[in-house]
This record gives sequence, structure tokens and C-alpha cells, in this order.
Amino acid sequence: MKRFALFLSLSFGMALQAQNLPYTSITDIQYVSPANLAACNDTSAFLGDTVMTYGIVVTPGNVSEVASGSVQGGNRPFFFLVDTVAQGAAGSFRGMECMGVYTNAQGQLLPLPNVEFLLPGDLVKFTGRVGVYNNGTQLEAIDGNSLQVIGSRPAPTPAQITIGDLNDPLRVNILTTGEQWENSFVEFNNVTVTEVIPFSGNRVSFNAVDGNGNKINVSDRFLAQKLPSWQTVNPYSPQSTGSFVTPVPGTFYSSLKGVVRHDGNGCLVGSGSRGYELNPFDSTHYIVAYAPPYIANFERDPMVPTPNQSVDLVCNITDFDGTVDSVFVYYSADTSLLPSQFTQMNMNLAAGTTDEYEATLPNQPLGTLVRYYIQAWDNEGNVSYYPTTPVGQAEPNVDYYTVRNNGAIIKDLQFTLASNGNSPYMGQNVTVKGIVTASTKQHDLGFLYIQDEGGGPWSGIWCVGSGITQFFREEEVQVSGTVEEYYGMTRLNVSSISKTGNRQLPVASVVNPSDSAEKYGYAWEKWEGCYVRLQDPAQQPLVIAQTNLGYGDYAVSSIPNAGYWNRALVLAGRQSATAFSSLYVQLVTDPIYDTLDGMMEVTPIVVSDTMSMTAVEGICFYGFSNFRVMPRNNDDFIGINVSLDTTDLPQSTVGISHPDALNVRAYPNPANDYLLVEAPQGANYQVHDALGRPLTSGQSTSERFRLNTSAWAPGSYLLKVVHQGQQQVIRIILAH
Repeated sequence: MKRFALFLSLSFGMALQAQNLPYTSITDIQYVSPANLAACNDTSAFLGDTVMTYGIVVTPGNVSEVASGSVQGGNRPFFFLVDTVAQGAAGSFRGMECMGVYTNAQGQLLPLPNVEFLLPGDLVKFTGRVGVYNNGTQLEAIDGNSLQVIGSRPAPTPAQITIGDLNDPLRVNILTTGEQWENSFVEFNNVTVTEVIPFSGNRVSFNAVDGNGNKINVSDRFLAQKLPSWQTVNPYSPQSTGSFVTPVPGTFYSSLKGVVRHDGNGCLVGSGSRGYELNPFDSTHYIVAYAPPYIANFERDPMVPTPNQSVDLVCNITDFDGTVDSVFVYYSADTSLLPSQFTQMNMNLAAGTTDEYEATLPNQPLGTLVRYYIQAWDNEGNVSYYPTTPVGQAEPNVDYYTVRNNGAIIKDLQFTLASNGNSPYMGQNVTVKGIVTASTKQHDLGFLYIQDEGGGPWSGIWCVGSGITQFFREEEVQVSGTVEEYYGMTRLNVSSISKTGNRQLPVASVVNPSDSAEKYGYAWEKWEGCYVRLQDPAQQPLVIAQTNLGYGDYAVSSIPNAGYWNRALVLAGRQSATAFSSLYVQLVTDPIYDTLDGMMEVTPIVVSDTMSMTAVEGICFYGFSNFRVMPRNNDDFIGINVSLDTTDLPQSTVGISHPDALNVRAYPNPANDYLLVEAPQGANYQVHDALGRPLTSGQSTSERFRLNTSAWAPGSYLLKVVHQGQQQVIRIILAH
């Protein structure tokens, strides 16, 4: 009790001290000298300090739209201020972002009281800590009294600047001229949309350029740019969903407004971020001068045709500032042709409509990959495409399908020709069959993955949703659900799932972790969601090349201390909102993961560069701009030179045919140099490796026989015994 009272006393004292802080202007907080900016240092001189400032509200409190699992209510509100100097006129270093949440005495994150009721022009007093996020300065509330509305002023107006003040043509931030506009309300004139960037299934941003080609990303942190599919998270939002209409590449804005945020990507910062970005916060911030035809509501029927079916294409096409002049579909069944070489076909207005266009593609042989795209022209010569194509790109983007006899397979969902890796079936409801490669069962990954029979590139997919906990590895399941992109990782949101009654050992695809050509240019995209085996083709042992790359990742390679292009990441011991690895794998980067991000079910062992192994198996996952392999349990480390706990996986009751009817036993399992098999006399047996290749076969001459395994590589094998129309399959592990 004394300790709690002391805490309250200290907290109260700190709050009083904070309220008595001297005034520091937003301009002073934001200012960075030209010398520091030239030296790539854009850090506020007040970083880490608690300050009190006054500002005029720029953005309404009810239009910020950032979902958060850590803030009570699921919404992380924020708002922007402008310095009170010159009655709130825009100017250098006068803008500030404020986070609208605080931490209470119980350690909970809560929205600031009444933050959602802020209006442009409100004069506020704000007490907070100067922080930084992705190189952008922001004020962070210290308690529930950090925000006070004390008056009213005219609503702020934007500063007129150019994209070239902020970024170059590669979208790299220019600190010397751009930093002064960080967190400011600005306006660009005469800019063109070059590329539309879908994100996470229900979000979108786009790139725009000025007349000199300087580029900025226009992002969606406010309601103004939320799509109709977005369910608003701000409880005081004026709408329950978004209503933004995605622009067509080639759209020309005479005016584009918003607040500037900084996602640093130049100088000493990694190049994967946006640079300075624009966030419009009102629908009036987009003033279109002219735009190409708008293509919407595209449908293909059937989605997966048989060889006997032609394919109907239908879409609505309208023009914002004129009329649609002509519409064509271009298609090809020849994968060697460029899109500009495709066969042209007219799309005609459907009878009785004013904007619905249709065409029919001819049927094609089984297994044919058919590519196509739509091109629409308006009366002023502006052109648009479906799927959207960036302005200036040499060849149009294409949509595609593969002709099948029995509907889609997993490979159809995963195979992509898009540079962003998105599935061509994103947002579509599909049904596929697959073999379970990882399950939610004890001693397994904890997440459900399925794979096409036989494995191979593009063959695996992550399954989420309800009803997925009843399945075991090796079972074949039929899954219906919606294809979605989860931060770049394709997955299937399950609506129904059931066993087919078949069972088969899944096949691991062998990937060389040391081969730069295997990795360059997102070449690992084809392994996303697949069951893979990291192994050197020359049978060189793999070593721990890097022991801790942050966030639980370490690296394996056949090359000690291998660099980025010659190593593969491995992740274990973490399960959280952003990490989805196994808690049954001992090899981790830090013993802290024993209890952090999930409770590990095995004793953690910190990896070291003295460890070596023949191979590592697991599921290939994509997240935070990297592919990584997630072992499912300790058995996925093959031939490793440290002792790991191994346990039997829960086994399915589904069998190829009465799995236990023959009472076959095989031991010791794991085996070393031999395997003893008990089976009916005269039974036929076969042994296959993890890739499905036969190793040995024969017929038992007694009820107990011995198999010599000394020449086999460490790993997983399948023993199949057949006798009098019945068969039993046993998974065996060879450890050596």
C-alpha cells in the first residue's frame, strides 16, 4: 500500500510539474539547422523532453483512422497543429503531429478525453513528450490532462509548395528543403497520378508526380481516403465506412491538399519507406481537372473455366469529364508474347445499358494460362487500363487464369505476375483442396497451412478463420474462403473446411539458402506459404550465419557469416499480432522469448555460430519486407549437432486405408543406422523420402525384418506397408 501511495504521489507531482512547464513554440520544437539537415540529421533538439506548447488545430478529431490493438477501443486518434505565430499562417517548421492517446496508472493506453471533438481553428494547450516515429517528430501525451481547448481561431489554410520541395523522382526525401514542411498542411497544384497501390485488401494509396517527375505517396491515415470496404474504427467518425473512389492512373489534379508526414528513406535511413508522404483529411482536398475513363465492377465468369467453357468479361466504364470513345480487350494463350502483342477484341455495350461493356474470350486447352487486359479511351484521348497500369510503364499489367477441369488449385491462388506479389484472386471466394503441412495441434506450428498434392512452387497457403483447429498434418481438406493479402502475405480466410478422407505425406520443396539467384528480386515469392526444406545442393552443412537479426530472426547458410543475399532467415519462439512462428522450437535468438510473445513449450536454446545441420524444414512466411522459414517443431532441424527435445505429433485417425489394421510397428523412431519393422509375413513395403522419391522396396519374409538406414540422409521418410488389400503408413525420422 505504501508503494502504491508513493507512486500516486510521484505521479501527481510529475503532473503538477508538467503543468508548470515554460512555453516552447512548435517552431522551436520542429526547427533543425541547415547544417544538421545537410548532414542528414533531422532530429528535434527537444527529443525526449517534456514540453508545453500552444497550437491551432488543423485536422478534425473525428476523421483520423488508424486501427490499433493496443489502444482501448481499437482506435489510435491523432491530430495536427500549426504554430500560433501569425494567427496560424502556414510556414517553415510550424506544423506538429500530436498523438491523441495517453497511458494511465494501470499501464493502459486510452484516447485523450474529448480528442474526437477537436475542430479546425480550436486553440489548444498541449503538454507532451517530444518523440519520433519513422523519422517524423510528434508530441506524445503524458496524461489525461495533456490536451486543453482554450479558445478559437480561423481554420488554418495550406502552404503552397511543390512535390520537388519534399522528394525527388525516386520518392527519396530531400531533408534540406522538405523537413521544414514536416507535419504541415500543404497544397500541390497540377500533379498526375502515376500508380495506384492496393494494400491489405481494403486500403489504397497512390503515387503522384509534378511536372518534373518528383514523386510523393498519397496515403490514407484519414477518413477521406478510406475505401467503401473499410469499416471505420474512430467511434465518432461521421461515416460507418469509407467512401473514397480510387483514382485512375493518369488522373490530373489541379489541386491536392493534405498534411505531410515523414517516413524517412534517405541519408542514413533504409530505402524501403515512403519519404515525405501526403495525407488528405477532407474529400475537398482532391480537385480533379481531368481523368481517363473509370473502369469498375469487373467480373469474369467462370473464374476458373474448363476446356469446354468460354469466358465472359463484364465491367462498367464511365468518364468523369467526357464520354467513353472505345473499349478493347487484349488476350493471349501464348506465354511468350508481350502484352502489346496480344490479340485485340472489341468490348461492346451490353444491350439496354449505357456503361456496361462485355466481351467473350474463347475456350482454351486444359492447363493453358490465359492473360488479358482491358483498354478504354475517352473522347479526349485519355486512356485507362484494367488491371491498372502505372503511367509510363512500357507494357500494360495483365489479369490471368489457368484452365482447369475441377476448379482452382492452390497454385492458381498464389501464382502471380504482379510486382507486388498480390494474388489474382484477391477478394474472391474460392474453394480448393490441399494437404495439411502445418496444424494448430500440440507440438506443431500452431497455425494451419495447406499445400497442393506434390508441392512445388506456388503450392502452399496460410488458412485463418473459424473451424481450422480440427485438422492434422497429412490430412487432405477441402477449404472454401476469401483470398486476402495480410501485409503482403497471401492467405485464405476460411468460411468452411472439411476432411476429404484422404491422407498423404506432404512434399517439401528444396530451396538453397545460399544461392543469391534464388532470392534476388523477391524470387522467394513462389515459396510463400509452402512447406520447404533449406538444404545445400552439394550437401554442405548449414551453419548459423547470423545469430540475431532482430525480432526473433536468425540466418542459416552453407557460408559462414553470409551476407543478405546468401542466407535465409529462420524465425521461432514468437506468437503475437505480428509474429506467427512455433512455440515448440528450442532454437531462438534470445531467452527472453521463453515468456515474451507467447509461452514457449520447450526450453529455449540461444543459437550460436557453432551450430550446424544438414537441413531445416518449415513453412515459408513473408512479413516486414522479408521472407523467412518457420520450423514447425524441433524435428524440422535435420542432422543438427545439438540435442533437441523431440516429441510425437498427434496423429490423424484418417488413413490411406485403415491405418492401424495391419498393426505395423517400426522402431527405434527416430532411427540411426537401422529400423526394425514388424508386419505380416508376405507384406509388400516401400520407403519414400520427403520429396516422394522411392528409396527401397521389398516383401517381408517374416513377421519382423530389418532395414539398413545408414546410407540415408537425416530427415523424414514414409514407410508404406501393403498386405491383402490393406495398407498402413508410418512416418519415420532418421537422426544419425
